[in-house]
Amino acid sequence: MRPLLYASLLAAFGTSASGAAQPQRNILFVVTDNQNWFDLGCYGNKVVQTPHMDRLAAEGVRFRQAFATVASCSASRAVIFTGVLTHRNGQYAHTPHEHNQRLRPDITTVFAKLKAQGYRTALIGKQHIAPLDKYPFDFTTAEEKGEVGAYRISSKDVVGLGKACDEFIASCEDQPFFLTLALGDPHPNGITGMNGVAWGVEAKNGYTPIAYDPARIEVPRFLPDTPMVREQLAGYYQQVSRADHGLGLALEALKKHGCTDNTLVIFTSDHGTSEPGAMGTQYEPGVRAPFIVKKPGGPAGIVHEALIAFTDITPTLLDWAGVKDPAKGTHGRSFLPILDQPKAEGWDEVLLSHVAHEIYSYYPMRTLRERRYKLIWNLTWKAEFPLPVDTFSRRLWRHIVETKATHIGPRTVESFLNRPKFELYDLESDSSELRNLATDPAHAERLAAMKARLHQRLIETEDPWLKKYHPDW
Repeated sequence: MRPLLYASLLAAFGTSASGAAQPQRNILFVVTDNQNWFDLGCYGNKVVQTPHMDRLAAEGVRFRQAFATVASCSASRAVIFTGVLTHRNGQYAHTPHEHNQRLRPDITTVFAKLKAQGYRTALIGKQHIAPLDKYPFDFTTAEEKGEVGAYRISSKDVVGLGKACDEFIASCEDQPFFLTLALGDPHPNGITGMNGVAWGVEAKNGYTPIAYDPARIEVPRFLPDTPMVREQLAGYYQQVSRADHGLGLALEALKKHGCTDNTLVIFTSDHGTSEPGAMGTQYEPGVRAPFIVKKPGGPAGIVHEALIAFTDITPTLLDWAGVKDPAKGTHGRSFLPILDQPKAEGWDEVLLSHVAHEIYSYYPMRTLRERRYKLIWNLTWKAEFPLPVDTFSRRLWRHIVETKATHIGPRTVESFLNRPKFELYDLESDSSELRNLATDPAHAERLAAMKARLHQRLIETEDPWLKKYHPDW
């Protein structure tokens, strides 16, 4: 072992009583793109085929209530890789093209922190991050580490991405590694209007897609049950299954190189689908995410009830790597100590924060999500809600506009576009978030208490929007 590498491992993991270095602790973090939390077999979907995700859940811990703090691709990834909420980390919206959003100078990513611990780092697949000097990868599939456009391997080429995972792991030799596999599925295949399904998989690059019968699909409650929606869901399911295959290839690469027993594996999605009612909102279909953790030697087959948020990911990875005070500089905490406690106390609320999807879809929202109740504060509530381009450019929304439809599933178009200052929902009796209790006198005391708690959490997390906005103004 090289002397400098040996020293870095001692610093990262300490030594045993005999003075020998502890075994290295690798990390495989896999994130899909726009996958609903309920669209895995292990989360109850009886149609979509996700054998690798399901097996990972059987061998590890499946969190039932995990939350992306923001339902927007670039912004969510910034939270994942920093542990800092959107309103504080500075990446308020997308990074590419005219949006040009990026982390604040005083923010440090998990890549940089693990690099300082002697880790070899990789981001294979989708990026949507900036600035790149805050993400010191040793290995990437983007050409010249570019933020926009050019990739050596498409984020939807799961076979190519699997080979890249194998190549990276092989290159690490005896150095601990942090490998992020950012799959491009099941994000739609580009912007399409009335005539394009937007989802679906062609047989190429060594992958054969799974065919789904639209008639067998159970349409989620927040969407209308129409032949068009079913057709789109069938293509979306194809992409979920392709993403599952990509996860399987990464897990196989771990096994091939003898890393299964010393690698922490985390699987999640950046947020929910791009259909109306999910992406760009703080409603459950947008922010609730699948979340599975497999810790070597840890519990298996557990369904966990703790409410966790993406702000907890970076502290957890640093905790696994042996970093002292892993939550320092973040808004989260490590969930490693509670993996074997499915009903752990003190994990009963999460703070969510949205600013914009694109620069032209600015609509700041702050949310306090408890076990039963959710409070959403719409800071610019007098403005019409601006749909993300991924939503308004696709068939379902174009159909709603052109037919002058009054509803999106059970929700009215009017209530979707024009929202009150506060939305308070009882998720136990109203899981679709349709009955706003904020103006109900019977819930006035609860509203006041949750507003005060939300405001305090925003003060603690240094929300700059508080300079202009206040829940009681």
